[in-house]
Amino acid sequence: MNDRGLVEQARAGVRELVHVARDGDTQSVFEVLRRVTDDTEVDTRLVVGQLVAAAAEMMLMRVGKQADDVTYAVDLRDDDEFAVPIDELTPPLRATVRALLAELNGAHADAEYQLELALCEQSLTTTLDVVVHSLLWTIGLLEWCESAGRPAPEWLAVADGPPEWS
Repeated sequence: MNDRGLVEQARAGVRELVHVARDGDTQSVFEVLRRVTDDTEVDTRLVVGQLVAAAAEMMLMRVGKQADDVTYAVDLRDDDEFAVPIDELTPPLRATVRALLAELNGAHADAEYQLELALCEQSLTTTLDVVVHSLLWTIGLLEWCESAGRPAPEWLAVADGPPEWS
């Protein structure tokens, strides 16, 4: 399968992940991810990459037009709203945040490298941590798009009804 076909399959998987998570079916997230990545040539890095790219696209829409030389950063907070230095995150989550920053700043190759680092351990716990955080970021930004009347990435539109992945 060519790269475009793999991206389309990854995006279909992302749409299903978003669908089941937004329906509150958190148990199915792992099942969907396993099915998407085990039964096809699509790997988890490609799925997370699509989540991160969609989140970055929506974040850029949210901040609006900026100067060409702007550099984006993140302000990480814990549940009590205290700042969390990026280096205090687990290495896989830190790499995922850096992948998001790379996408925001137009450094797509750097984003891919960070995702390779994020998922190189290939343990169930690490994979789920990376996927769930990326998924939550994307869903939060989709909800912002809906509440603000702004369009989400066209490919990410999730129709009501059953997921399209088979």
